[in-house]
Amino acid sequence: MKWIPKKRITSFLGLTLDGQRFRAAHVRRNKNEVEVVKSLTTLLTLDAAQNEVDLLGREIRNALDAAGIHERVCVVGLPSHWVMSQTTKLPELSREDAQSFLEMEAERGFPCSPEQLQIVRSSCRSPEGSVYVTQLAVRKEQLDRLFAIMKAAGLRPAHFTLGLAALPEVIAPAGRGQITAALDAGEATLLVSSDGGIAAFRTSDSSIESEAGEQVLNAAAVARELRLTLEQVPSELRRGLNRLRLVGHPTLVAALEESVAERARLTGLTLETAASSEDDFGTAVAEALARRALDSETALLEFLPPRPGRWAGLVARYHSKRIATISAAVGAVAAVLIAAFSWQGYRAWSLRQEWDSMKTQVGAYEATQSRIREYRSWYDTSYPNLNILKRVTEAFPETGSVTAKSFEIHTLSTVSVTGISRENTALLRTLDQLRKMPEVQAVKVEQISGKSPSPFNFTFHWNGTPSS
Repeated sequence: MKWIPKKRITSFLGLTLDGQRFRAAHVRRNKNEVEVVKSLTTLLTLDAAQNEVDLLGREIRNALDAAGIHERVCVVGLPSHWVMSQTTKLPELSREDAQSFLEMEAERGFPCSPEQLQIVRSSCRSPEGSVYVTQLAVRKEQLDRLFAIMKAAGLRPAHFTLGLAALPEVIAPAGRGQITAALDAGEATLLVSSDGGIAAFRTSDSSIESEAGEQVLNAAAVARELRLTLEQVPSELRRGLNRLRLVGHPTLVAALEESVAERARLTGLTLETAASSEDDFGTAVAEALARRALDSETALLEFLPPRPGRWAGLVARYHSKRIATISAAVGAVAAVLIAAFSWQGYRAWSLRQEWDSMKTQVGAYEATQSRIREYRSWYDTSYPNLNILKRVTEAFPETGSVTAKSFEIHTLSTVSVTGISRENTALLRTLDQLRKMPEVQAVKVEQISGKSPSPFNFTFHWNGTPSS
């Protein structure tokens, strides 16, 4: 059988969706030439972060149809303020150890668990030869919502990536370093690149209200953010930076150029500007996304979680060997279940026979025990305090990441626990385990303070019976 190669995509729809601002550019390849078929810039009535997915998808579909854009395959530029970043110097380690090291850095540096994030890494090398890795992270819940919006609009997302990184000349080539400041609609995005990779990424909402009541960019605040970002770049990488590029809205670019020109000259940075018209910058980003997606030789920073294709799912579902394996497994499970039920029936019959032979003696013994309990001194055999302590201990992790220092029980119902937590996520899982216990009610966190290790104090109401 002759292998049929996968058909190359010759048309992409580049999209950016940030709040209510929506930009689109349909780019198509004709032989060796890439052309922009149609583009769209509009302000939606619904907000991407707040309104229902179906309604927002329908509005996007209507906007694309009104503009005559019918392409379904798209590449989406993520909102810059979604992206969190951290830069780490990578020591000389094996590939497996380097992976573990970066995972620990991500857990330590990002505000939530790495399992809740989609993380993309970009590496660069300093002039001295040291390797630095920048980890860029986006919450998976945000990506899932964006994917659902695109599906509701009848689109097929092929890539989720950084819009600014797709623009030409933003990522510095090998041996060079530069800072790019993108200014658009009251938001400034700063990207520091070095040696073909990303060294820092930061977004600043530095807008102020003008006399006309509109939100405009505060050039002084952006200049300050630029200085802070530059200071956060490791000194080895900072020495390789030689250019500062300002791109975006012409008025904003001119204002920022005036604020940073002197400092750029003193720090040895060559200042360049690439201003565009008011609506062209967002459209240029959407166009650059589509062009980069068409260019198979240029890799994108991919934030789209892997999803199996329709054909791969069908093959996996109906593959003959897989069906044979599944059938054999089902037959084996059925045989085991039949044998188990047969043994259970025989065992139940034998136990009933055994019970019938001892029922009279057991009745007499229970009557004697009842009389003994009636005439001897009373004491509680349920150990309620120890039972409460046992149930609370079961909720704590075995790793020792959450430990209790004191345990107080008042009137066998109100319980107070204080201790130390080295991981906030472990403490939250402990509280969730307590809330799932039927005897525990009204779990209330009284205190969680400080950084790791963090002291905590929580209380709850015990509603268990003496036999719990």
